[in-house]
This record gives sequence, structure tokens and C-alpha cells, in this order.
Amino acid sequence: MPDGLLEKRSGHTQSVSRALSLLSKLAEEREGLNLSELARRVKLAPSTAHRLLTTLQLDRFVRFEEGRWLIGVQSFNVGSSYMRARDISHMARPYLRMMMQETGETSNLALMENNFNSLTYVSQVECPHLMRALSKPGAKAPWTCSAVGKICLAYLKSEIANNIIHQSGFTQFTRKSITDESIFSREMSKAKKIGFAVDDEENSDGLRCIASPLFDSNSKVIGALSVSGPSARIEEQKFPNFGRVTLRTAKELTRALGGVWPT
Repeated sequence: MPDGLLEKRSGHTQSVSRALSLLSKLAEEREGLNLSELARRVKLAPSTAHRLLTTLQLDRFVRFEEGRWLIGVQSFNVGSSYMRARDISHMARPYLRMMMQETGETSNLALMENNFNSLTYVSQVECPHLMRALSKPGAKAPWTCSAVGKICLAYLKSEIANNIIHQSGFTQFTRKSITDESIFSREMSKAKKIGFAVDDEENSDGLRCIASPLFDSNSKVIGALSVSGPSARIEEQKFPNFGRVTLRTAKELTRALGGVWPT
């Protein structure tokens, strides 16, 4: 790697580390800190601290009021997102286990994050089979060729769903991946009507997945539950039964979370 590029990357990494140190110190002080005190605590020159703080301020991670720097609303949003995912993941475990036992296949929980910017698998209960489908927690789910992605898009407001589709595009992972917008629109309409979506080997050859949505107290979709496994075991005739299982479980978990299923 060229020396210049290495130095540039090292500088970027150092800036991120320093910015996080500033946020950590501010998080400890409810009343905030002035620049000189904050710079002293993180062992930075005031000019360096001020440069980083103004960058964080632009994205609302910090705010400046009456001569003091304080934690901003975006830091709260990020922390709240983490806490929400952790709490929902904990509450979902018995429901995921129940789905796995009833279907015999791996069950998953995926949640939308960052104002619909991503859909992430956050929890999973693996089936006992040696051959099984795995979407490890932390992995991003593709919007248009995963069951969890399709069912979330089906229940989002049309303008939001269309914007996500426009930004993510249609990727052909397999010969069965849907790349035609009109066909995909019909798929979403069907999924919303029956309450579950199917990934029929669209994301990975030989793997199938069935998913149903989860809702918050305002009946807004927040994520999805799914079961996934090899197509050799999840034959097409099992789709309706698996769909009933995911739909029933999603409704039960939605109620447990204080959510309201849309009418």
C-alpha cells in the first residue's frame, strides 16, 4: 500500500477515535463541558477538539449551548436504536424458539435501522439439522430478494418503499431474483394481502425463506420474523403452512411488544 494512502487512512481512523472520545466524555456530563475542560480530559489540543466538535455538530451528535458542549439528539437516536434492538431481541427469543420447533427450520429476527437505511438480522434460533440456512446476527438483509425485505417494503408507505427500491436497486443474485419492477410490485401486493412474503431461492440458490412483519404502537412496520432453510426441505407446498406460523407468531410478538397490527 502506498505510504500516502496508509497515512491518510491512519489519520481518518485517529479522527474517528478522537471524536468518539469526545462523545464518551460528554455523555458523562449532563450539564456539558466547555471546550478547554473537554479538550483537557481527552488530552487534545483545543483547536483539534473544536474542529472535531464542529463536525459532530453538523450531524447533530453534539450541540453547543451557552458556552458548553453537550450530547446531541443524534447520539440519543443511535443509543435508542441499540437499546430497542437489544430489548426486542431479548423478548423475541421464546417466539423464535417456538417457530423453530414448529417448523423444524432456523428462525430469524430482522429490524429496520437508521430511518429505513438498512434491514439487519439481530437474533436467530438455529434448527438442529446439519444443513441449514444461516443469516448471522449483524448481517444486512437485501431489500428486494429476501423475505424479510419484501414484507417490510410491503407494509411501508409507498413513497418510502419506492425510495428504498430506487436506492438499493434490483440485484440478480440468482436466476430467480426478481428484477422487473412490475413483477416485484405484484409480489409486495400479494405479501401484504396474505401477511407473509416468500424468498423462493431469490437470494441464494437452494435456500428458501418465509417472513411476516412486526409493528410498533403506531402500526408502523419495524422489522420481520422469518424461517429459512434448504429448498429440499421447504417445498412449495409448505409455504402456506409456514406462512401461517410466521404470521401468527409475528402477531403475538407485536402484541407482546406493545405494538398494534394494522387494520
